Amino acid sequence: MSQEPLTDHLDSQTRAAVSEYAKAHGLSDSDALDELVDAGLTASMHDSSAASTENLTPAQLESQQQTIAHQQRQIVRFQTITIFGGLGWAVLTFATGANGPVWTAIGMAIIVLMAASTYLWAYLPGFQ
Repeated sequence: MSQEPLTDHLDSQTRAAVSEYAKAHGLSDSDALDELVDAGLTASMHDSSAASTENLTPAQLESQQQTIAHQQRQIVRFQTITIFGGLGWAVLTFATGANGPVWTAIGMAIIVLMAASTYLWAYLPGFQ
């Protein structure tokens, strides 16, 4: 690998822009170049995810939207079931007077399912 500074390989306009950036931010030319390259790489990574949807046809976008809508309906259905399950558990607990460890464990499981229902879908294989 060459030991020459990278700024030696830049054209005059680019070298001048790097020098201006360095002066404006109180950096050496090489530190300014490092920052600019890092910023460019970071921006290109973010842009590539946006660009991946820019090239899709309307039919492909509609398909993606339908998939997301279906996933959201599944999540809402699961949340509804856990809420009614929790309410049913509470009614049964109060109506029967049962308060043992099994009833407590069932209640805790329902609460955990309700709390996790928004996030657990990201970890289920085949859901996405």
